[in-house]
Amino acid sequence: MARGKLVELGTRSFNTQGEASAFFKAMLNRYKPGERVLDEDYLDLVALLERHTEYVAKVGCGVNYFQVAMTEHGTQCFRIVRVDGTGTDFSYPHCISQRAPSRKQEVSQAFRRAVRFDLYKARDAFFAAHIDAKGLVACAATGERISREQAHMDHRPPMTFEVIVTTFLCSRGLSLDDVPLTTGQDDQVSPEVTDDKLGEAFRAYHTKVARLDFVKDTVNLAEGSRHRLKAGRVSLQE
Repeated sequence: MARGKLVELGTRSFNTQGEASAFFKAMLNRYKPGERVLDEDYLDLVALLERHTEYVAKVGCGVNYFQVAMTEHGTQCFRIVRVDGTGTDFSYPHCISQRAPSRKQEVSQAFRRAVRFDLYKARDAFFAAHIDAKGLVACAATGERISREQAHMDHRPPMTFEVIVTTFLCSRGLSLDDVPLTTGQDDQVSPEVTDDKLGEAFRAYHTKVARLDFVKDTVNLAEGSRHRLKAGRVSLQE
Protein backbone atom coordinates (compact mmCIF):
# COMPACT_ATOMS: atom_id res chain seq x y z
CA MET A 1 0.00 0.00 0.00
CA ALA A 2 1.35 3.39 -0.97
CA ARG A 3 2.15 5.52 2.07
CA GLY A 4 2.43 9.06 0.73
CA LYS A 5 -0.94 9.45 -0.95
CA LEU A 6 -3.52 11.81 0.55
CA VAL A 7 -6.78 10.13 1.60
CA GLU A 8 -9.75 12.49 1.71
CA LEU A 9 -13.10 11.42 3.16
CA GLY A 10 -16.27 13.40 3.62
CA THR A 11 -15.61 13.52 7.37
CA ARG A 12 -11.83 13.89 7.64
CA SER A 13 -8.61 13.68 5.66
CA PHE A 14 -5.34 11.80 6.17
CA ASN A 15 -1.92 12.79 4.91
CA THR A 16 -1.03 9.23 3.96
CA GLN A 17 -2.71 5.90 3.36
CA GLY A 18 -0.73 4.52 6.29
CA GLU A 19 -2.25 7.16 8.58
CA ALA A 20 -5.75 6.30 7.35
CA SER A 21 -5.09 2.59 7.82
CA ALA A 22 -3.89 3.11 11.40
CA PHE A 23 -7.00 5.16 12.21
CA PHE A 24 -9.47 2.53 10.99
CA LYS A 25 -7.46 -0.37 12.40
CA ALA A 26 -7.62 1.26 15.82
CA MET A 27 -11.36 1.80 15.38
CA LEU A 28 -11.87 -1.86 14.45
CA ASN A 29 -9.89 -3.05 17.46
CA ARG A 30 -12.02 -0.99 19.87
CA TYR A 31 -14.88 -3.42 19.29
CA LYS A 32 -15.48 -7.08 19.94
CA PRO A 33 -17.05 -9.40 17.34
CA GLY A 34 -20.82 -8.91 17.27
CA GLU A 35 -20.75 -5.38 18.66
CA ARG A 36 -22.57 -2.59 16.85
CA VAL A 37 -20.41 0.35 15.81
CA LEU A 38 -21.19 3.51 17.77
CA ASP A 39 -22.75 6.54 16.13
CA GLU A 40 -19.51 8.49 16.59
CA ASP A 41 -17.75 6.06 14.24
CA TYR A 42 -20.70 5.47 11.90
CA LEU A 43 -20.18 8.63 9.82
CA ASP A 44 -16.49 7.90 9.28
CA LEU A 45 -17.32 4.39 8.06
CA VAL A 46 -20.02 5.72 5.71
CA ALA A 47 -17.49 8.14 4.25
CA LEU A 48 -14.86 5.40 3.98
CA LEU A 49 -17.27 2.98 2.30
CA GLU A 50 -17.88 5.49 -0.50
CA ARG A 51 -14.34 4.74 -1.69
CA HIS A 52 -15.02 1.01 -2.18
CA THR A 53 -14.75 -0.13 -5.80
CA GLU A 54 -17.96 -2.18 -5.34
CA TYR A 55 -19.78 0.52 -3.38
CA VAL A 56 -23.20 0.08 -5.01
CA ALA A 57 -23.25 -3.70 -4.48
CA LYS A 58 -21.99 -3.38 -0.90
CA VAL A 59 -24.59 -0.79 0.11
CA GLY A 60 -27.51 -2.41 -1.71
CA CYS A 61 -30.79 -1.03 -0.41
CA GLY A 62 -29.00 1.14 2.15
CA VAL A 63 -26.89 0.92 5.29
CA ASN A 64 -28.77 0.60 8.57
CA TYR A 65 -25.72 0.25 10.81
CA PHE A 66 -22.25 -1.26 11.01
CA GLN A 67 -21.00 -4.00 13.28
CA VAL A 68 -17.74 -5.84 13.81
CA ALA A 69 -17.55 -9.50 12.79
CA MET A 70 -15.02 -12.31 13.10
CA THR A 71 -13.76 -13.83 9.85
CA GLU A 72 -13.08 -17.52 9.40
CA HIS A 73 -9.38 -16.66 9.51
CA GLY A 74 -9.68 -15.44 13.09
CA THR A 75 -9.41 -11.74 12.30
CA GLN A 76 -11.98 -8.97 12.72
CA CYS A 77 -13.66 -7.00 9.97
CA PHE A 78 -16.33 -4.37 9.54
CA ARG A 79 -19.75 -5.58 8.44
CA ILE A 80 -22.64 -3.69 6.86
CA VAL A 81 -26.16 -4.44 8.05
CA ARG A 82 -28.61 -3.14 5.45
CA VAL A 83 -32.06 -1.71 6.06
CA ASP A 84 -33.68 -4.97 4.86
CA GLY A 85 -31.68 -7.04 7.36
CA THR A 86 -29.19 -8.47 4.86
CA GLY A 87 -25.53 -7.73 5.28
CA THR A 88 -21.99 -8.17 4.05
CA ASP A 89 -18.44 -7.52 5.14
CA PHE A 90 -16.09 -4.96 3.62
CA SER A 91 -12.36 -4.34 3.76
CA TYR A 92 -11.17 -1.00 5.09
CA PRO A 93 -7.72 -1.42 3.42
CA HIS A 94 -9.53 -1.92 0.09
CA CYS A 95 -11.44 1.32 0.63
CA ILE A 96 -8.27 3.20 1.50
CA SER A 97 -6.17 1.95 -1.41
CA GLN A 98 -9.11 1.67 -3.84
CA ARG A 99 -7.38 -1.31 -5.39
CA ALA A 100 -9.43 -4.42 -5.98
CA PRO A 101 -7.62 -7.75 -5.45
CA SER A 102 -5.77 -9.00 -8.52
CA ARG A 103 -6.81 -12.26 -10.17
CA LYS A 104 -3.68 -13.85 -8.71
CA GLN A 105 -4.68 -12.72 -5.21
CA GLU A 106 -8.24 -13.99 -5.64
CA VAL A 107 -7.09 -17.41 -6.84
CA SER A 108 -4.60 -17.65 -3.97
CA GLN A 109 -7.30 -16.70 -1.46
CA ALA A 110 -9.68 -19.28 -2.92
CA PHE A 111 -7.13 -22.09 -2.74
CA ARG A 112 -6.20 -21.08 0.80
CA ARG A 113 -9.87 -21.31 1.68
CA ALA A 114 -9.96 -24.81 0.15
CA VAL A 115 -7.27 -26.03 2.58
CA ARG A 116 -8.35 -24.02 5.62
CA PHE A 117 -9.64 -27.01 7.59
CA ASP A 118 -6.42 -28.91 6.87
CA LEU A 119 -4.49 -25.94 8.23
CA TYR A 120 -6.69 -25.77 11.33
CA LYS A 121 -6.16 -29.50 11.92
CA ALA A 122 -2.39 -29.12 11.57
CA ARG A 123 -2.44 -26.14 13.94
CA ASP A 124 -4.42 -28.03 16.58
CA ALA A 125 -2.18 -31.09 16.32
CA PHE A 126 0.93 -28.93 16.63
CA PHE A 127 -0.32 -27.15 19.72
CA ALA A 128 -1.46 -30.42 21.31
CA ALA A 129 2.01 -31.89 20.83
CA HIS A 130 4.19 -28.89 21.74
CA ILE A 131 2.23 -26.68 24.14
CA ASP A 132 3.91 -25.90 27.46
CA ALA A 133 2.41 -25.47 30.93
CA LYS A 134 1.55 -21.84 30.12
CA GLY A 135 -0.27 -22.73 26.91
CA LEU A 136 2.55 -21.46 24.67
CA VAL A 137 4.68 -22.85 21.83
CA ALA A 138 7.93 -21.64 20.26
CA CYS A 139 7.87 -19.23 17.31
CA ALA A 140 9.74 -20.95 14.46
CA ALA A 141 11.42 -17.70 13.44
CA THR A 142 12.55 -16.26 16.77
CA GLY A 143 12.14 -18.97 19.41
CA GLU A 144 9.84 -16.68 21.42
CA ARG A 145 7.02 -18.45 23.28
CA ILE A 146 3.68 -17.49 21.72
CA SER A 147 0.00 -18.27 22.23
CA ARG A 148 -2.45 -19.73 19.73
CA GLU A 149 -3.92 -16.25 19.22
CA GLN A 150 -0.47 -14.84 18.36
CA ALA A 151 0.45 -17.61 15.93
CA HIS A 152 0.53 -17.19 12.16
CA MET A 153 0.88 -20.28 9.98
CA ASP A 154 3.75 -19.96 7.54
CA HIS A 155 4.55 -22.14 4.51
CA ARG A 156 8.27 -22.80 4.65
CA PRO A 157 10.34 -21.86 1.57
CA PRO A 158 10.92 -22.93 -1.08
CA MET A 159 7.33 -24.20 -1.15
CA THR A 160 5.62 -21.00 -0.08
CA PHE A 161 1.88 -20.91 -0.63
CA GLU A 162 2.37 -18.82 -3.77
CA VAL A 163 4.78 -21.42 -5.16
CA ILE A 164 2.40 -24.24 -4.29
CA VAL A 165 -0.46 -22.55 -6.17
CA THR A 166 1.77 -21.75 -9.16
CA THR A 167 3.26 -25.23 -9.48
CA PHE A 168 -0.16 -26.87 -9.04
CA LEU A 169 -1.67 -24.85 -11.88
CA CYS A 170 1.36 -25.36 -14.12
CA SER A 171 1.28 -29.12 -13.58
CA ARG A 172 -2.30 -29.17 -14.85
CA GLY A 173 -1.75 -26.75 -17.71
CA LEU A 174 -4.07 -24.17 -16.14
CA SER A 175 -3.88 -20.38 -16.02
CA LEU A 176 -5.30 -18.13 -13.32
CA ASP A 177 -8.30 -17.42 -15.53
CA ASP A 178 -9.06 -21.15 -15.79
CA VAL A 179 -9.87 -21.38 -12.06
CA PRO A 180 -13.63 -20.88 -11.57
CA LEU A 181 -14.37 -18.65 -8.57
CA THR A 182 -17.34 -17.19 -6.76
CA THR A 183 -17.30 -13.39 -6.85
CA GLY A 184 -19.21 -10.50 -5.33
CA GLN A 185 -21.26 -12.50 -2.84
CA ASP A 186 -22.42 -11.12 0.49
CA ASP A 187 -20.24 -12.04 3.46
CA GLN A 188 -17.68 -13.56 1.12
CA VAL A 189 -14.48 -13.10 3.10
CA SER A 190 -12.59 -14.74 0.27
CA PRO A 191 -13.56 -16.27 -3.10
CA GLU A 192 -14.25 -19.99 -3.38
CA VAL A 193 -13.23 -22.48 -6.05
CA THR A 194 -16.51 -23.67 -7.58
CA ASP A 195 -15.00 -26.80 -9.17
CA ASP A 196 -15.04 -29.32 -6.31
CA LYS A 197 -12.73 -31.76 -8.10
CA LEU A 198 -10.17 -29.03 -8.68
CA GLY A 199 -10.41 -27.93 -5.05
CA GLU A 200 -9.90 -31.50 -3.80
CA ALA A 201 -6.95 -32.00 -6.16
CA PHE A 202 -5.32 -28.88 -4.74
CA ARG A 203 -5.91 -30.09 -1.19
CA ALA A 204 -4.13 -33.37 -1.99
CA TYR A 205 -1.20 -31.55 -3.63
CA HIS A 206 -0.93 -29.09 -0.74
CA THR A 207 -0.87 -31.93 1.80
CA LYS A 208 1.90 -33.61 -0.18
CA VAL A 209 4.27 -30.66 -0.60
CA ALA A 210 3.53 -28.11 2.17
CA ARG A 211 5.88 -27.82 5.12
CA LEU A 212 4.39 -25.63 7.81
CA ASP A 213 5.80 -23.54 10.65
CA PHE A 214 4.23 -21.22 13.19
CA VAL A 215 5.61 -17.73 13.62
CA LYS A 216 4.44 -14.81 15.71
CA ASP A 217 1.84 -12.77 13.83
CA THR A 218 3.82 -9.55 14.24
CA VAL A 219 6.98 -11.01 12.73
CA ASN A 220 7.56 -10.07 9.12
CA LEU A 221 7.59 -13.43 7.32
CA ALA A 222 10.33 -12.39 4.93
CA GLU A 223 12.45 -11.39 7.90
CA GLY A 224 11.52 -14.60 9.67
CA SER A 225 12.69 -16.74 6.77
CA ARG A 226 16.29 -15.83 7.60
CA HIS A 227 15.90 -17.63 10.92
CA ARG A 228 14.25 -20.84 9.72
CA LEU A 229 17.43 -22.89 9.75
CA LYS A 230 17.83 -22.10 13.43
CA ALA A 231 18.78 -25.19 15.41
CA GLY A 232 16.03 -26.64 17.56
CA ARG A 233 13.14 -25.32 15.48
CA VAL A 234 9.98 -27.39 15.83
CA SER A 235 7.98 -27.74 12.63
CA LEU A 236 4.52 -29.07 11.97
CA GLN A 237 5.76 -31.46 9.31
CA GLU A 238 9.14 -32.98 8.57
